[in-house]
Amino acid sequence: MRLIAQDCYRLEHQKGSHGFVVAGAGRAAVIDPGMTSGFDGVLAELRANEEMTGRITDIVLTHYDVDHAQVAAKLQAALGATVWIGAADADVLRGRLAPKTLFRKLLQRIARVTLPEGARELDGSGEIFSGLEYLPAPGHTPGHYAYQWRGVLFTGDAALVGADGTLRDFYAPLINDRAVAARTVQLLAERIRTGSVEWVCSGHSPIARTASS
Repeated sequence: MRLIAQDCYRLEHQKGSHGFVVAGAGRAAVIDPGMTSGFDGVLAELRANEEMTGRITDIVLTHYDVDHAQVAAKLQAALGATVWIGAADADVLRGRLAPKTLFRKLLQRIARVTLPEGARELDGSGEIFSGLEYLPAPGHTPGHYAYQWRGVLFTGDAALVGADGTLRDFYAPLINDRAVAARTVQLLAERIRTGSVEWVCSGHSPIARTASS
């Protein structure tokens, strides 16, 4: 694992998107563990670094897409961890809520993601555990969430991130609701401007240090 900030790391062996680990207060969370094809590498990486992070207690998903969430159920079974996901995204995986765009409907048919058994569903904002904050960031998917660990903001696919931490809209064909997504980008950018964010970690952009830090 690569150290980003105190008690915050980037996974190096997952497949799909970028994934991260944060640890503190006797808890440790994997954020977006990726695709099933990366299971062996991620599990080995987590176990090799357990002395540093402690046991993984939580698996935290920004959203339900295959490149972020496919391995969550399998990893949950191996680790005995609690999985967290936005309530609206859980409803998509159950089939109760349909994606709005044709591209997303096709993607869901091609690459299925299983809702982990007993997953905890997020609604509103709060903390997973002390220091790991969750906040709604819908648009890319209806139940997309962002997370903040101290000065590190995890945006998932709510936005693309520039080298200085500036945000811009994600790729249009992959956005479930463009108006909602644009509003989310504005809200996350405002959070960065307040000075509480030193690092921005996204699903696909390089890790960025903000201009204000």
